[in-house]
Amino acid sequence: MTAITNTKIILEDGIIWDGRVLTDGGVITAAGRACDVDIPAGADVIDAHRLYTAPGLIDIHDHGSDEKLFHEDPAGCCRRLLEHGVTRVLPTLYCDMTVGAMMKAASALKEASKSGYSRIISGLYMEGPYMGGFGSNQDSILHTGGIYPEEYEPLLDAVAGFAKVWAIDPARPGIEGFMRDVKEKDPSAIFAMGHSHATAADCRRVRKYGLRLQTHHGDSGKAKGRNQVTVGAGCDEFTLYDPDVWAEIICDENGIHLDPDLVRMVLRTKGVERVILISDSMPDRFHTKNNEADGVLYGPDLNYDREGHLAGSRLTLDAACRNVMAHTGCGICQAVRMASLNPARLLGIDGECGSIEPGKRADLILTDDEVSVKSVFFGGERLF
Repeated sequence: MTAITNTKIILEDGIIWDGRVLTDGGVITAAGRACDVDIPAGADVIDAHRLYTAPGLIDIHDHGSDEKLFHEDPAGCCRRLLEHGVTRVLPTLYCDMTVGAMMKAASALKEASKSGYSRIISGLYMEGPYMGGFGSNQDSILHTGGIYPEEYEPLLDAVAGFAKVWAIDPARPGIEGFMRDVKEKDPSAIFAMGHSHATAADCRRVRKYGLRLQTHHGDSGKAKGRNQVTVGAGCDEFTLYDPDVWAEIICDENGIHLDPDLVRMVLRTKGVERVILISDSMPDRFHTKNNEADGVLYGPDLNYDREGHLAGSRLTLDAACRNVMAHTGCGICQAVRMASLNPARLLGIDGECGSIEPGKRADLILTDDEVSVKSVFFGGERLF
């Protein structure tokens, strides 16, 4: 048994300033005010020195580390994330991969998830194959033609139950047949509005298949207006007004992916309860910092493709928490919630993780008030 004492506990909607957390057998057994939680005899006592105890962070959209895609080095990518407080992750496969390559990567990641640091892998985020034919790495995007069952059915069979989120373009001809087949294989699958110029009407048409998320809000594509002077209603607008859709946001240091005023608007409109912080981390393969001719701005925690266009980030979720606090004035409790409980609720695993409650897994972090992670516990085991 372990007792974390002299700590401030971050809860779903509040903070216990003088707290104590007990864990045993990988599970939280008690959490509350120090005066209400007795330390059992023989417990391993950890003095947190007034650090916060928070639930482990959950990154549902992560392509890999600074150097490797996730399927190229699962253990290395997972170790990096654990060091930054992430205790669950959905490795993300992009639409520049063939179906065969996706199946091979999925198999490698599923096998890796059984041991070591890679145990934090909790499924896949499929950013493709059937999004819009634009976005980063445009010169290598595949699957831009028709949607054919004979192409995708082997993939569905290979990843059913392991692929948790499928990012799609609601406007693509044939997308409904694909969505129906995904749900037939896995009724719990979640669809996200990925790179798309779909209208809100397109989104509404496919909502019945389990459209519950928008891939990096504000950076997925815009709907065209009715003429040269109007603004269309697309995925962004549909996300903002549909109460059941969650908005992912990439919150980088300089507000390049999403301007701080837009971050504040999303929080005001959706509420903290329907926003999920993601990293969209990508390997820095091309070391490109800018493409000013196209109006691309540089950010120290962002990533760029070979053409100099914005392509994900080099963020980790602890930094994303710091950034959202800096950009919006929200507190540490709200920032951590957007990186822990909210993704857990989206995935339907909030009964076992995402917040600090008795009976849940002891996936915990010790952090200061700037979300600088000092210690990480995975299933009660102190890893860092």
